[in-house]
Amino acid sequence: MTTQNTQTPMFDMQSLFNPKSSHELFKTMASMNERMTAIFVEAGTRSVEIMTATAKQSLSNLSEVAQVREEPADYAKAYSEFAQKQMDLLKRSAQDIGEVTQEAGTETQELTSELGEEVNGKVAASTKEATEKFSANAKEASERLTSSTEEATDKFKSVAKDAAYKGASDKTSSAFKKSS
Repeated sequence: MTTQNTQTPMFDMQSLFNPKSSHELFKTMASMNERMTAIFVEAGTRSVEIMTATAKQSLSNLSEVAQVREEPADYAKAYSEFAQKQMDLLKRSAQDIGEVTQEAGTETQELTSELGEEVNGKVAASTKEATEKFSANAKEASERLTSSTEEATDKFKSVAKDAAYKGASDKTSSAFKKSS
């Protein structure tokens, strides 16, 4: 009877998982990280530009309100105009920042969705490949086991047949001796 090699199935199991797939998945995640960072940097840069423009306009508005006026009533009018300009400026700034944030959110959502589809496809392909390898290895192991079992059965039958023949021969020989 042949001896089964128990290490071979373990090595076969290790080969089911393709290291190239893991490497590809890592590259995909790194690429996603790079693209996500680009979205955040762009949104941050645009937000800083908006806030810088807002600060400059606010300082300009403050400069206007601080000018000397001829009539006391002109100061009230200047303060009222300043307050209105500041409210309009803050409203526009909030809208602009909101648009930047919304655009970054939309891009992030699209990128995340794209990544999900890509990762799912790669995982599905790796799983399919591993399943096919596993099935092939299981079939091969089953065939080896069947072959070993058949070989052992044949040897057992041969030994049993020989034993039966020898036992019958011994009985015949013993019976022949008694009759003589």
